[in-house]
Amino acid sequence: MKTEDNVVCVKAGLLCVILFYWVTGVALICLGASAQMKLSDVSVVVVETSSGAPMVLTIVGMVIFFLSGFGAVAAIKENNILIKIFTGIMLLVFAAEIVVGMSAYSYRDKLHRDLLTRFMKVMDKYGVEKPVTRAVDGVQQRFQCCGAKNFTDWFNVSSGIYENSVPSSCCRIPRQKCGEDALGHSETLYQEGCVLKMKMWFSEHFDVIGAVGIGLGFTQILGILFSCLLVKILQDNYVPM
Repeated sequence: MKTEDNVVCVKAGLLCVILFYWVTGVALICLGASAQMKLSDVSVVVVETSSGAPMVLTIVGMVIFFLSGFGAVAAIKENNILIKIFTGIMLLVFAAEIVVGMSAYSYRDKLHRDLLTRFMKVMDKYGVEKPVTRAVDGVQQRFQCCGAKNFTDWFNVSSGIYENSVPSSCCRIPRQKCGEDALGHSETLYQEGCVLKMKMWFSEHFDVIGAVGIGLGFTQILGILFSCLLVKILQDNYVPM
């Protein structure tokens, strides 16, 4: 096969990888923005543990988006220097993703340990701070849960205003004062705690993000290999037409 044909084949493969990489970047930007809106209530309830994740997804998506554009220009121009820069940045991003992925996996255990304590503290502010009240109601309705471990947690909040009662957001069909005398009609309430429900939600999404990360990593490896191969071919006595 002629050198020119080799370049065409390798460049086509690299551009296909870059296209997939670009689509992944756009998807991560959309996912991060969507998660930021959907998890606004959760972010208020557990600020330190959840509010940064959607932003990280958005930033990673933007990096991938612009890096893909740079790589496409480098491949189309068949510029050795630009391709080498693109390959180097890809290697750095890949290494950073491995470190962040390992840290996120370890941090997941810490998130699970801290969630119960944080939610109990937030419950003490319910009815006192409007943003917290609105956020807790949103979490309980969104995850169909009540309290931290179960609905009886509301009986022990420091304010004491929910003795034998729960907020209306704990009701399967919310209406005014539906949470009074909770033990007498517990079947009309969400009885499972929000911590368990949020743990399940986070675990499911960590698995999805992990699967996407593996696919993205495989694509990056292919992109690095194609880039290195293209550089080698271009350096072997080939001058672009």
